[in-house]
Amino acid sequence: MSVVATEQHGVVIRRQLREIGLSDKNIDYRIAAGRLIRISSGVFAVGHCSLTREGRWMAAVLGCGERAVLSHHDASAHWGLTATRGSLVHVTTPQRSGRVSDPRRVRLHRVGTLTADETTLHHALPVTTPARTLLDIASILRPRALEDAIAQADRLGLFDLVAVSRVLGAHPRQHGAPRLRRVLEVITGAGAAETRSPLEVALLQLCDDYDLPTPVTNVALAGFIVDFHWAETDLVVETDGYAYHSMPSAFEADRERDQLLALAGYRVVRLTYNQVTRRRSQTARRLRELLATSRSNEPQ
Repeated sequence: MSVVATEQHGVVIRRQLREIGLSDKNIDYRIAAGRLIRISSGVFAVGHCSLTREGRWMAAVLGCGERAVLSHHDASAHWGLTATRGSLVHVTTPQRSGRVSDPRRVRLHRVGTLTADETTLHHALPVTTPARTLLDIASILRPRALEDAIAQADRLGLFDLVAVSRVLGAHPRQHGAPRLRRVLEVITGAGAAETRSPLEVALLQLCDDYDLPTPVTNVALAGFIVDFHWAETDLVVETDGYAYHSMPSAFEADRERDQLLALAGYRVVRLTYNQVTRRRSQTARRLRELLATSRSNEPQ
């Protein structure tokens, strides 16, 4: 029993316990003795209920049947593409019948088609492949966030354009397919592995939402890599996330580079997290005014 549980992040199901020779009476005895902790109907933690994130994912998948796999945001988090969202674990199954073992903790997606090449095992967890995962989250993420997830997949060596194209071809009417297709058209061959912070992604989405010109990101100007620059203007925008600019040494370095960029003929504007994410309308209006008053980026 412990061997099976170890291989499954501390979780087993009743059927597996029967397969190793335990009767229902033996199982019920272990439940009463606290050696098996009920997680949901037919799903148990072995010895304790302090499951890891992977253990909670495994419990959700095992509770939804043999062909169920981790999917959507949870699969994306498992692959390292995005963060987890919400309290429900997302699981996908091609089975049309059967019940969810714990609807308070699991969001079950029943799909007509989930082929063998769209699922895999990753760290012992049944999960949708990166390609299928991108299709699933495309219906939920904003375009810039989806672009960033693709870029992260590329950085991790998980992005396979052939596999993504095959998944799109197999599911042309799935809700996220048009959005994923449009994003791929934009980024294919255009540096999908470009490093961006979540705050940079948020500013790009702001530009899209308010019909502002799209800036070039992480571009070299006057010997520095700047966050954003609008071509043929003197405007440079830097996004100040706390994690990147909170140290005194970083503060000093930021101001020195701002001064050197100014001497090179560029106007540097710094935007905070709150301005980009919570005061979006005001920030968009200010950016529009800055662009309207910008000059050529040729040094004077």
